[in-house]
Amino acid sequence: MNPTNIPELDAAILQAAITALAGGLCFALYVRYDRPHFAWFGIAWTMYLARLFAILLFMVRRDPHWLFWHQVFTGETALALLWTAIGFSRGAQWKNIYWLAVAFPPLWAYVAIYRMDNFLLAAGPAVLFLSIATLATGVMFLRFRLKHPSSGASMLAVTFLLWGLHHLDYPILRARGVWTPWGYYLDILFLLGACAGILLLVNHELAEGLRLRSAELEHLSRRMVRQHEEERRRLSLALHDETAQVFAALKLELGAIGERVDEALRRRVSRAVSLVDAGLTQIRDVTHDLRPSLLDDLGLLPALRSLVGEFASRREAPTTFEAAESLPVVSDDAEVALFRALQESLSNITRHAANAPVHVIASADDRCVRLIVSDNGPGFDASNLERFEVQGHLGLAGMRERISSVGGDVRLISAPRAGVSIAIEVPRAEDSSK
Repeated sequence: MNPTNIPELDAAILQAAITALAGGLCFALYVRYDRPHFAWFGIAWTMYLARLFAILLFMVRRDPHWLFWHQVFTGETALALLWTAIGFSRGAQWKNIYWLAVAFPPLWAYVAIYRMDNFLLAAGPAVLFLSIATLATGVMFLRFRLKHPSSGASMLAVTFLLWGLHHLDYPILRARGVWTPWGYYLDILFLLGACAGILLLVNHELAEGLRLRSAELEHLSRRMVRQHEEERRRLSLALHDETAQVFAALKLELGAIGERVDEALRRRVSRAVSLVDAGLTQIRDVTHDLRPSLLDDLGLLPALRSLVGEFASRREAPTTFEAAESLPVVSDDAEVALFRALQESLSNITRHAANAPVHVIASADDRCVRLIVSDNGPGFDASNLERFEVQGHLGLAGMRERISSVGGDVRLISAPRAGVSIAIEVPRAEDSSK
């Protein structure tokens, strides 16, 4: 037979080309992401391509052997797609009974092609097998979609469910030439729908992987911040309970010595006592910076008020603190994060806006506790904020990391000659009263 006289030949060649691209895409995805279901998709489209070559050869040569292989590869392709869906949706472990399903396409194709003359009896079981396998593939992706929202799984579920229903028209329409050559184009649409679903699946898996990775990094960040605070607490206690006590004992000893020596030596002892007092003051300042006792003894709001008060006592420019009578409960980590954020904000003002008025507001709503630190200083171009952070200025990178580790957020607003305003939010504790 002259191939140019076969009306569906061009459509079948087009479908074969698209199938080859689909198989190549899936194998490339498998190499890139090492996901077994992508490899099985590639295997399934490879068998589908073999099916198309078999039917093309049958069209040209009219040799029933190629029709046999067409039927075999059709059934095995459906099983490969079903196995892919099972493995993707809920994991798959091979069972020996599955060999019966694998054996059905070649056994029935042999009976239908070489031993039966009735077309409907020969095609019926094969079409039913193909349709059930394809519909089951759609159901597997639908089950996954119901448990894990994914546009890719939705696309694959709809595609295979419609494709499975479409298979049922084979003995009624396509085998009688009604769909020629439009049946091929419809199969191409289903194939493209499956490829679109696979690509959406890739996007979903990448997004899910990114979400899990972000959660891991957030957990690690919280852990590092917590360990950092624990180390600061340990150093603070060591300085307060050990080093400061040694200095206090030394001061007492020097005082006792000063009472028993002559006037000239007493002046030197007094000088040594003054140096010890200066050392004790420095130790108290360091321990306060490492772990403010007010935060442990009185709570968040008094600690914030005290921090602003100490800051105001060291400067001449107006400094105000506005807050409600009380703040909702936040986690211990969030308390420390807020306190450190205020410390860093006030330190930035000391460095960059020493003579500017400062206003600090502590407030809360039903979602979070909010701290706003504003100054009327020179400000800067906030559009270059990332560059400032990368260069190590402002301390915002560390502040953001600490606040984000407790599920909070930091927002900064500034412009040249317009001052700076930093809004810091941390979530309320789950058990805090509404």
